[in-house]
Amino acid sequence: MTFLRLLLAVLILVAPAKADEAYEALMTELAAAPSKAEADRLSGAIWQVWLTAPDEAAQEVLDNALERRANHDFLGAIRETNLLIEGWPDYAEGWNQRATLFYLTGQFERSLADVDEVLAREPRHFGALSGKAVILFNQGKLPLAQVAVREALKYHPFLNERAILQVKPGKDL
Repeated sequence: MTFLRLLLAVLILVAPAKADEAYEALMTELAAAPSKAEADRLSGAIWQVWLTAPDEAAQEVLDNALERRANHDFLGAIRETNLLIEGWPDYAEGWNQRATLFYLTGQFERSLADVDEVLAREPRHFGALSGKAVILFNQGKLPLAQVAVREALKYHPFLNERAILQVKPGKDL
């Protein structure tokens, strides 16, 4: 475990206000990251924060969902994320995980609806924004996809989805 992750884990357990400060610092550092390597390091730490559920019960449900997804049991994982959202509706990552599952099962409109829920709770969620961009791009909605990418790049300047900005109407990646 890197020092940064250990520090985040301690802060999350010991002092929620300090954890919020650490999260804000990570987001600020990521937005100003000078290299892809640094951005990857910082975004990894941010994902660790996002994947830390509000309490032990929520964490168990999230872990079950992630395990089911890893085993390609997408419907079972969706059931788990439904439980997560019902029990902890303010937890943005619960919505994001279900959005991902809807994407993986071809339910793109439902995925986009859940992305909106994620962004209502954490407008800087670059994972949700980049996922939204990919869906919109695949639906042929290039201008909207590019808007989502530009928004995501405010928070993570080295996202792979930035390639969507280079696409001209009528062209593919």
